[in-house]
Amino acid sequence: MRCFECHRSGADQVAEAVCCQCGVAVCQQHAHIEKQELHKDAGLGKSTHALSARRVVCPVCARAERSP
Repeated sequence: MRCFECHRSGADQVAEAVCCQCGVAVCQQHAHIEKQELHKDAGLGKSTHALSARRVVCPVCARAERSP
């Protein structure tokens, strides 16, 4: 699979991840790796996990998530 963003600019780069929002394939250069807190129903107890999960988004989805 090839990176969608590289392909749009005329380059040919192997994709290393898939955006969790839109599903587009991205290379390491275009992948935005972020932390994500995991929540669970715990009644009156702790509702978030101690460790964060990892999520990958493409540049377009990363910009859209940060826009006002």
